[in-house]
This record gives sequence, C-alpha cells and structure tokens, in this order.
Amino acid sequence: MDATAKEYMMDNTQALIIGIVGGGIVSWLVTHIYYRKSTHDQNVVFSKLSSEIRDAILANPEEKINSKDLMSLLEKIANGPIDTSRLRGSIDGGHF
Repeated sequence: MDATAKEYMMDNTQALIIGIVGGGIVSWLVTHIYYRKSTHDQNVVFSKLSSEIRDAILANPEEKINSKDLMSLLEKIANGPIDTSRLRGSIDGGHF
C-alpha cells in the first residue's frame, strides 16, 4: 500500500468513528429530552387525579397500570360506567 491509500483508509476510519460517536450523542440527547418531557407530562396528569385514584395507583407501585385497568379503577370508584368523552384533554399540544 502506498502512503496515499493509507491516508485515505485512516481518514475513512476516523470519519466512521466520529460518525458513530456523534450519532450516539445525538441519539442520547433526543432520548433524554423526550424522557424529561414525558416525565413532566406524567407528573402533571398524576397531579390532576383525585386522591382516591392516586392512593389506589400507589398501593402497588411495582405494578404498572395500563389504561384498561385505570378505567376499571375509575369505574369502581365512580360506581358505574364513565363517559370517556369528558376525560379527553391535552398537555402541551399532546392528547390523552
């Protein structure tokens, strides 16, 4: 291999490493920003829940609650079916 070919390979290797590291940093940054925003949104929604619902959710913190289980919990507290059209809302442009 002559000197020009070695330099070309070295430049390509450096560009590859810089691309991988740069891509990892950008990916981490986007994930971190999304995580902080979703945590904030979750805290806002949680603060809007009644104390009965919050206590029921926090009774078993190791268990994750899905939307179906949350609706069952709400119906149990309300003693009947809930009109879900009244539960629609938005936070910072996102809908739930």
